[in-house]
Amino acid sequence: MNKFSFVLALLLLSNPLQSCKKNPEKDPIDIKEAHNNLLKKNDSYVTVNRGKIFSQELDGFNATIDSLEQTVQRLVKKYERNSKEINSRIVDSLLTETKFVHKRYQLLYPNNYHRFANFKKNATVSKDYFENVMKGSFDNPYLVHFKHYKRCMNYYFDILSAGKYKFSHLEYVPLKRLDNRYDAIAELDAHQSVKDFFIKGHFTSNIWTYRVEAFDYAYSKALEDVKNQDFIKQIKKTYQMGKDRRNAASEIKAYKTVDGITLSAHIFYPENHDKTQPKPAHLFFNGGGWAIGLPEWSYGACQGAAKDGRVAIAFDYRKRNVYGTDVKASVSDALAAIAWVRENANELGIDPNKILADGFSAGAHLALVSSMIENPKDFGVTSKYSSKPNAIILGSCPYDIEGRDVYNVSYDTKTISPLYLIKDNLPPILAFHGENDDMVEFSEFEKFRDAIQKTKNNFIWRSYAGAGHFYFEGSRKEDSEERKRLTKEFIQKNGFNVE
Repeated sequence: MNKFSFVLALLLLSNPLQSCKKNPEKDPIDIKEAHNNLLKKNDSYVTVNRGKIFSQELDGFNATIDSLEQTVQRLVKKYERNSKEINSRIVDSLLTETKFVHKRYQLLYPNNYHRFANFKKNATVSKDYFENVMKGSFDNPYLVHFKHYKRCMNYYFDILSAGKYKFSHLEYVPLKRLDNRYDAIAELDAHQSVKDFFIKGHFTSNIWTYRVEAFDYAYSKALEDVKNQDFIKQIKKTYQMGKDRRNAASEIKAYKTVDGITLSAHIFYPENHDKTQPKPAHLFFNGGGWAIGLPEWSYGACQGAAKDGRVAIAFDYRKRNVYGTDVKASVSDALAAIAWVRENANELGIDPNKILADGFSAGAHLALVSSMIENPKDFGVTSKYSSKPNAIILGSCPYDIEGRDVYNVSYDTKTISPLYLIKDNLPPILAFHGENDDMVEFSEFEKFRDAIQKTKNNFIWRSYAGAGHFYFEGSRKEDSEERKRLTKEFIQKNGFNVE
């Protein structure tokens, strides 16, 4: 055991049961609570210290993870020794959950090692490292009842979906990972019940993350691959729900076709919309790291904008996990979307001089960078109509994405990085950011804020202490009210309010 692991073990062994009111060594209910609390404590420790833990070489990393696992095993064994009537099912359950929590840490190791090596070095592990970690995990259908088994297995499928990149950082893998993920489950040498369970989960979980067309390949295969007829029914129901939920939009129109991919605009008209009386347009680009996400995420915001009298449109755009594209393809789609709105302004009943682009996270990046690109033709957009919005609202925007795409990028990513594209005469911008954002660091926002404030641009911003990337979740009431007020004032001041 290395020094780091020894200190870790001492820390984790100190009062692991302190939070239980009764005696968890004898009470089955309290041993479950104590076990859950210790797993959370360990997980928090790994999260806080992930740089130190995952940057170790394999032997040191394994020693650390073994120390974590042993603290939990000791807790369970103590219950076994002290309980008058040992419930073997509870013991087996706790030990099973413990095992798969720590198997997941092992699965995470190569990915995070590469990340903390600044994408320049891969972990020194065997070619069958992941298979060895998960050996013996596929033949017992009862395991699908365990939370941490399911979490571990789902990450294993994510790894397999990365193909030749599976030992590297997984976030920016340029592959059609959603289809790859299905194949990884279907081709697994496993009990049929286990495969059926995870194929069903592939639909019921991911349908909230990807547009329904992204499942066409898997849907056609699942109807043959899955043997459990109840699961087949759930898959069919889920797939149909993915289509039916779009009924909330007033209409859906194709705005671009590229490489055989049709991209759609999901349009919400104000009540009794008279297209001869043009209204401002409020465009929404969803987040998701340019890899996941779907226009339906913006439906609530679209309905609110339409209620206020604006024509609201949520845009689909190419995502990495579905099409294997990079950020530049997503930027191309955003430019095309804004130009399409202007080109079809009469048909949509929109004032082409009142285009408000609104986005969160990766979607905010698309909304912002679209206002900064001088020549859309460099991105394959040939429309004679402008791709620049007239105003922009940003939430948790990535401002510096230089080098963020780490695989197969042959262009200078500064050309799509807002921090390097600041100039005068940008549209008015309203920006919100959490100061504890661990996805887009606050320092990144500060650099952009300080740079743009040296220009004559209209840039209004607010940041929120203690708030993370999803700053609006669990937000203080006064902060939420402030954002609503600032947004309303921004919309009104810039001519997007409908009288």
